[in-house]
Amino acid sequence: MNPVPSRKIALLAFTLGLVIALSCLSTVSALPEPTGYMVNDWVYILNSSEEDDLESLCRWIEEQTTVEIYIIITDDLAGEDLDRYSYLVFNDWGIGKEDVNNGLLLTIYYWENTTHFSYEFRIEVGRGLEGAITDSEAGRIARDNCTPWFDLMYFAYGLEDGIWELYDEFKDDPSVVSTEGNRVGLAALRYWGYQNPLIAGAIVAIGLIFLFLWFRISLRFRGGVLIPLIGIGALLLFAWWWDDTLHVLGYSIIIALGGTVVLTGGSRVRGGGGRTEGGGFRY
Repeated sequence: MNPVPSRKIALLAFTLGLVIALSCLSTVSALPEPTGYMVNDWVYILNSSEEDDLESLCRWIEEQTTVEIYIIITDDLAGEDLDRYSYLVFNDWGIGKEDVNNGLLLTIYYWENTTHFSYEFRIEVGRGLEGAITDSEAGRIARDNCTPWFDLMYFAYGLEDGIWELYDEFKDDPSVVSTEGNRVGLAALRYWGYQNPLIAGAIVAIGLIFLFLWFRISLRFRGGVLIPLIGIGALLLFAWWWDDTLHVLGYSIIIALGGTVVLTGGSRVRGGGGRTEGGGFRY
């Protein structure tokens, strides 16, 4: 019996490695992209108010403890089981601060058929939180705080209840607190805007009102309108960037519209005090 040539062995090993690499690459490429939001409901079982409330809760917890909590609701596991999918997304998105690995991912796999709905649920715990939230604790919270609500189709209540219970487990643990990310410069400005969207919106609105009045005056006297229009567009983009929940943009538009109506409406009213003695001309 002739031995297998080493060249064939090398070729076989290379082919096998290439197949495995391509398989891994196709799996990774099928994963969802991070959206910039901590709550990602791609099945639309949460209404907008519920989604905003959960987003605010997750961001508040991050502010208090630096722990990052993300939520995914999906009907597509990219060919993986729920455990593997949660693990891959957790690491692909880099959930949690790098120095302490303090991330949590709550994943709901949801689907419907003609008679009822079904779901699977997993809490993926970052390594830095495993001391505070053991596997048994995560299982207890999922079983006692989340799934009883899920079974009744109250997914927002179950997620909120579970998140608060998770928070109670790590809130007093200093080992989960990250020391990175002390915000400076634009990062600090953006965070301040998230914390104070009404004030930030009012600041942007003042600029929008000024530029709109500039635009009206330029239009009336046939001046250049390009600069104020560019300025309005730039301020709207800045407001959109300032807070990725769009609260600053919304407040700035509402305040700017109200202020513009007040200013331009008042300018149409001429002051009183004039008199007539009845003179005039009639044809």
